[in-house]
Amino acid sequence: MEISIQFNEMNKSFENKKIFSDLSYSFYHRNYHLIGKNGSGKSTLLRMIAGLDSPDTGSIFVNNKRLVGGSNLNAKKIFYIPDDLAIYPFLTGKEFLSWIARARTSTPDEINEIIDRLGLNASQNTHIEDMSFGTKKKFLLASALIGQPEFIILDEPFNGLDKDSQYVLLSILKEKSNHSGIILTTHHDSNIDLLEPTKVEILKNKLVDMR
Repeated sequence: MEISIQFNEMNKSFENKKIFSDLSYSFYHRNYHLIGKNGSGKSTLLRMIAGLDSPDTGSIFVNNKRLVGGSNLNAKKIFYIPDDLAIYPFLTGKEFLSWIARARTSTPDEINEIIDRLGLNASQNTHIEDMSFGTKKKFLLASALIGQPEFIILDEPFNGLDKDSQYVLLSILKEKSNHSGIILTTHHDSNIDLLEPTKVEILKNKLVDMR
C-alpha cells in the first residue's frame, strides 16, 4: 500500500466564504509545492492534514485510515510546522529539540547534526524568548527534521531565513524526502526546484496539478 493522504468529497467554508468545494485529491509519498493566491486556503489545507482543523463535510484519510484530530495516532506520522507556532519561551533551543526527540525515539547525534547544519550551535543554550525571529524559526524547523515521519508539512518555512539558510533547509529536506513525503507552501521559491516538487495550485476551490 502506497503511503498517502486522501481528501474525499471535502468541503470547507469560513463565514459563508467557500474555501474548498467537493474536493477529492491524494498526496502520495513525494514532494509537493502548494501554491495559490492569499486567502485561497493553503494554510487551512495544511492544518486539516495535521488534524488541527476539520472539514465541514467529507473525510481525510492517512494510509486509508480516517484522520479525526491532532491526537489521532495517524496524525503522529505527520510532522507539521505552521508559519507562526508558539512554543514555550522558557525552554532553551536544545531543551526544546530534546523534548521533541523523546517522543520520536531519535538519537542525540541526530539532534546535534541538525543543530550544526542549521548553524544553531551558538544559540542552543539561549532561551526561546530571547531569540531573534530567524533563530526561533530555525529551531521550529529543526523540530520537523528529527525522526522519520511519513509526511513533513511546512507552511512558509523560509520566512525569516536568509538565502544560505533557505538552501541548507532545502538540502536537508531533499535528503529527508528519501523516506518522507513533503508538502510545503512558500513565496520564496528561487531554489524550490531542488526538491523537484509537484506543483499543486488551489484554483476555484479545488487542487490542480500544474504541468
